[in-house]
Amino acid sequence: MECNVLILGAGGLGCEILKNLVMLNVSHIHIIDMDTIELTNLNRQFLFNDNDIGKPKSLVASEYIEREFNVPVQHFVGDLTHLDEEFYKQFDFIISGLDSIQPRRFINEMIIRIAKATSFQKCITLIDGGMEGLKGHIKTIIPGITACWECSLSTLPNKDASQDMVPMCTIVNNPRNLQHVIEYVINVMVPVDKLNLDDSRDTKLLFDECMKRAQNFSIDTTELTVSYMLGIIKRIIPSVSTMNAMVAAGCCNELVKIYHDLIVIDEKTGSLKSNNFTVINGSSGCYSYSFQFERLPDCTVCSDL
Repeated sequence: MECNVLILGAGGLGCEILKNLVMLNVSHIHIIDMDTIELTNLNRQFLFNDNDIGKPKSLVASEYIEREFNVPVQHFVGDLTHLDEEFYKQFDFIISGLDSIQPRRFINEMIIRIAKATSFQKCITLIDGGMEGLKGHIKTIIPGITACWECSLSTLPNKDASQDMVPMCTIVNNPRNLQHVIEYVINVMVPVDKLNLDDSRDTKLLFDECMKRAQNFSIDTTELTVSYMLGIIKRIIPSVSTMNAMVAAGCCNELVKIYHDLIVIDEKTGSLKSNNFTVINGSSGCYSYSFQFERLPDCTVCSDL
């Protein structure tokens, strides 16, 4: 397949997507990630092993593919929001395996901006994969034709709705576990809404404060890592390898359909007639449902296209 593809994220989804693109013989593959490999990643991020702990994910993933399959992969280590239009213009497809909202919104706005600036001579397709536990989604975004990522913002799960409430007096005066420590730090000491959780400097600041407070109250810090802390802050549900594989397969399937011109567009209106949103639920058997998600007429990002 002669196309230029950028993968966002080299975590559980990113590893699966990268492997799939190699198997599809995609000609030009790039991958970007700002994180380093941790021990807890190894159960599902199969391109890494014990010797890779502490190394950049995108670097190790690209080296593995080049070594085992003799396929060159261009890697980038850093924050994707720091890159400009000229960088993103080189790609035909962007496939997202991210686990946070802000970078997705940035990429969505970027491809819309590029489409506008080039009068749609450059129209980059964004395929967004996401998963949470045994549930996942695949969203296909084609600027001006489908709903953009911002249009579907309301479909995101409410991570706070099911959380148990802990009295503030307990968190402040008598914390009993690491969760209480982290809740105090992000609500009282260093308000998390003032920080960028994708910035290593901010996460280090939070981690150091959590470590100090836990030690002050003689709470065991054996499990306290940056990943554990971010899991509590973001209310992350553990990643499941099989769901990663299913969502990644769905993302790559969307790329294949668009590359081979298998999607249906109404010639009169220019709107998409194919499904552009798929949800997967593996919590009770395996259930998948695809439908057409409509553009919002008042979307702040794409309504004027």
